[in-house]
Formats: sequence, structure tokens, C-alpha cells
Amino acid sequence: MEFHKKLEDLNIGYLMGYEGLREERPTLVMIHGAGGRAQIWQNQIVSLDKTINVLSLISEYAQWLVDTVKTIFSYPIFLMGHSMGGAIVQRVAITSPHILEGIVLVGTGARLKVASTFLDGLLNNFEGILETLISYAYGPKTDKSIIEEGLRMMKASGSEVVYNDFLACDRFDTRQELAQIHLPCLVLCGSQDVLAPPRLSEALRRGIEGSVLKMVPHAGHSVMIERYKEVNQAVQEFILGIHA
Repeated sequence: MEFHKKLEDLNIGYLMGYEGLREERPTLVMIHGAGGRAQIWQNQIVSLDKTINVLSLISEYAQWLVDTVKTIFSYPIFLMGHSMGGAIVQRVAITSPHILEGIVLVGTGARLKVASTFLDGLLNNFEGILETLISYAYGPKTDKSIIEEGLRMMKASGSEVVYNDFLACDRFDTRQELAQIHLPCLVLCGSQDVLAPPRLSEALRRGIEGSVLKMVPHAGHSVMIERYKEVNQAVQEFILGIHA
């Protein structure tokens, strides 16, 4: 279909559900976090595909995303972003709200300060610092195989990409602009997230008028992987409640 041709012409990598895109259904585009890959949304693609058009993009940054959405879609969509992806979604919601029906912010904040030791480590001890970083990215009860797969994907992204992503996070700050967001907004956070602690999600909820915060118990930073059933239910209820 034309949608696939547009993505191929733009040389954009993506994952999507088996159902494809149906015009009568709402569309959700998902953006991964720093050093991540489209595959982190696999549990959402498989489950949400039954009721929602679901697409995970291998993304760049905010203006790239705006240009891509305008090129691909002729109607407003929902955007969901995790961590750095959530920062990108905030920026799009501020600068180009007309292309959106609503947003979902997962494990993120209006300010994503990164410790200088992590940034230095990504340059000088890439694999060693990734192992430390990934240990903070999941709740304490997460299966070891899931953590190992997360580490594998981040290593595959390469040191330059991962460093630049985390540097972008460190420079990101929308704290004085949140009041400009006037879109339906769902904020999701794992109760045990130590990389983007719950206080950051609570600040988003306070700063974005009308937004709703869903705290997911027993989950860390990778809440959409660790507790995907709870996340999927919350996202589906939010989107279908708006796109009636």
C-alpha cells in the first residue's frame, strides 16, 4: 500500500502489526528511548494491533519526526515515547500539535539530566558503562534474559549513537513550556524507575493541564517491557476513549 512505499522512499526503518493500517482506526506511532531500537515496543505491537494501528519508528529527533508524520499520514495521530522518545514527543506536542490527537509519555520527564560519569563512560568505556546503565533500566524482579536482550540491543546501536542520544537527553528541558501542551496526555511510569524517577512523571502531570498519570507498580524504567499488560491496557483505554 502507499504507506509502505512512502516509508521505503524515505528509507525509514519501522515495525508494525499484522493488521496493517485501517483508516477507521486510531493510529499510534511509538518512539524509542536513548540507544534503543524499534523492537522495544514488540509487546505493544502484538497486543494493541487488534484495535489500534500500531507503528514503531526507528527515529531521529523532533523535526525529523514532524516531517515524517506529515509525509506519511493525512490525519492526526497519537504519539507515544519512552525516555528520550518521550522528550521528542513533548517537543512535537509543543511545536506541531495540529498533527496529533494525543500523546503518551512513558518513563520520561521535562528535564532529563544525565550524570557526567555516564556521558564520559560512554566515550571511554562503552561496554562497561552500558552494563551499569542497563542494570538501572529494569526493576529488581525482571527476568535476566530480558535484561540481557536490552543490553544486546543497546550495544548494537553503537557507541556514537548511544552517546549522542544521551547527550541530547542531558540538554533537553521543557519545564517552562509544558503549559503550552493542550493535548490529551497519558503519563506512564514504573514505580521503581530510577533513571526517570516517578517525581518526573508527577511533574509532567502537574505541568500538562488535563493529563492523567498512571503509576505501574513493581516496574522500573522499561515499564512497557516489564509490565506490558498493564501498559497496553492503559494505552488502549486512553486512545479509544478519545478516538470514539
